[in-house]
Amino acid sequence: MIPAVAQTLAKILAGGTSLISTEQIDFNHPGWRKNTGPGLNLYCYDLRVNSQVQQSKQQVESSDNQSQPQLTTVNCSTTWFDVSFLVSAWDYTALGEQRLLSEALMLLLHHHDLKEELLALELRGYGNLPITVSTVHPTETAALWSALGVPLRPAVYVTMTVPFDRKYIPPSSELYFQGGVIDSDPLKAR
Repeated sequence: MIPAVAQTLAKILAGGTSLISTEQIDFNHPGWRKNTGPGLNLYCYDLRVNSQVQQSKQQVESSDNQSQPQLTTVNCSTTWFDVSFLVSAWDYTALGEQRLLSEALMLLLHHHDLKEELLALELRGYGNLPITVSTVHPTETAALWSALGVPLRPAVYVTMTVPFDRKYIPPSSELYFQGGVIDSDPLKAR
């Protein structure tokens, strides 16, 4: 589930910023920058059950009686999670980093829900998925960067609410990591 969210966000960011490909997006700890060229860091820092979506998805309107719709509880094997990512930029200069981060912010702000066709295959079948782009309260921001052991720097905080189906059987193809890049092609990872 988490790699599918990372893959979805990486494809959106690489497709709408001045980055050439997803290879310029790093998924490692933000302090472990290997490449000195321009790029974005997409780091998953939090995962929580979203009880609001969980409750709303378990209640559906019964359409048997048009005049008085009734709520019916459905036994659902899907748990909804908020998966949060820290998006930071790297470049040769601070202005380059600010430009790249601004591009990412403007691109992400265009989405309130991610349309199903933008989602990784593992996330499809649940309709459009909510995405929140925000800044964190300054105290929380400093605490997060301090916990990461990295000096405070500008970043965008992105949260996607995604389903985790407990009955889900993973596809036979695995995701391979090459230099922090997610790919389903095992030949590229060699």
